Amino acid sequence: MSAPLAGLRVLELGVMIAVPAATHILAGYGAEVIKIEEHTVGDTLRFFGSNRGGMSGWFVNANWGKRSLALDIKSVEGQKLLTQLIGSADVLVEGFRTGVMERLGFGYESVCKINPDIIYCSSSGYGPIGPYAGLPVYDPLIQALTGWAGVQKQEGKPTLVRAMVADKVGAYTNAQAIMAALIKKERTGEGSHVNVSMLEANLAFVWPDVMMDHTLLEGDATHLPNLLASYRLYECRDGQVAIAAGADHHWQAMCDALGPSYYEDERFHTAAGRGAHIAAWMDACDDMVTSYTVFEVVTKLRDADVPVAPVLAPEDVHTDTQIDSADMLPISDHAAVGRIRHPQPASVFFGERTRLMDAPRHGEHTIELMQELGLNSDVIEALLKAGVVVQAEPL
Repeated sequence: MSAPLAGLRVLELGVMIAVPAATHILAGYGAEVIKIEEHTVGDTLRFFGSNRGGMSGWFVNANWGKRSLALDIKSVEGQKLLTQLIGSADVLVEGFRTGVMERLGFGYESVCKINPDIIYCSSSGYGPIGPYAGLPVYDPLIQALTGWAGVQKQEGKPTLVRAMVADKVGAYTNAQAIMAALIKKERTGEGSHVNVSMLEANLAFVWPDVMMDHTLLEGDATHLPNLLASYRLYECRDGQVAIAAGADHHWQAMCDALGPSYYEDERFHTAAGRGAHIAAWMDACDDMVTSYTVFEVVTKLRDADVPVAPVLAPEDVHTDTQIDSADMLPISDHAAVGRIRHPQPASVFFGERTRLMDAPRHGEHTIELMQELGLNSDVIEALLKAGVVVQAEPL
């Protein structure tokens, strides 16, 4: 089976997560992704956290399925090479601050002269307009501005989600917008200039639930306690479980399985009643499981068709029987970093997943890509000596 985006060429100019994770999604659908990296260091995500062979786990997870070209795009010769690549591309995704690509000579208007029907995605922190447009931004700043941090309370104080949620929301929004632009191009033949800001992407993402109390503005609106304010895990004798028994039939089934007396509490008979007394209801759920083990609670509630799951430590996630049966987290051998466990593309088409190449070393495919552009060995050698491009050392 041919992957949905097979034959599509994507150029990536971005670091960290918002752009690389977006193009990784496209690679998972079969697109060819060329990662154009700064020639001296490359994507700084290579160096954060667990590391082996000059490559971090973060970087590996966001960059499967790509080839790396290490290029000095500020040099005259480097700009010539980038121009050639743009001419061959279907999509260009850039993650610089607003105005940087224009200063380099590769803003949308300039790129359109090279490739008129290209899909050009500008991924930024704050977008092209407004007082923050030119400011630097990273994940914690977006969490702070959009409500992510404000709703994650610890001891009554806002805190950060322990994940790069703002970056990843930006990445998924980038990928979604690019695919919408591809559909438009298929229908009309026209390219697109897509602007996605992390700020706007995250506002749209958090608003339906985090901001439900700030949606209905009329004075006579009924504001019940926000479910998220009481979100919790439940303590068993030997660990924690997550339970979602909000529906009437789930609540009755949970009571039948773990504590029939709780069903007599009239406050909890209906979803509206449970919503109005949500903290007390969750206290009741807590009390119902406290004398059982995690295994007992999960077994009893799954047998009763109540939504439940054990809380797994990160090192145990791969052992879950559902995750294992789906072969979602296989172990493979990476040429640079050795044995590695990583997620496969989440989308399955007719029972098949796209198989991706290893995440690339910095400049691993530089010579290969220049040869594909038609450059001869003498020209390539001169570019390498001049430092315009860098090729990774052989392993």
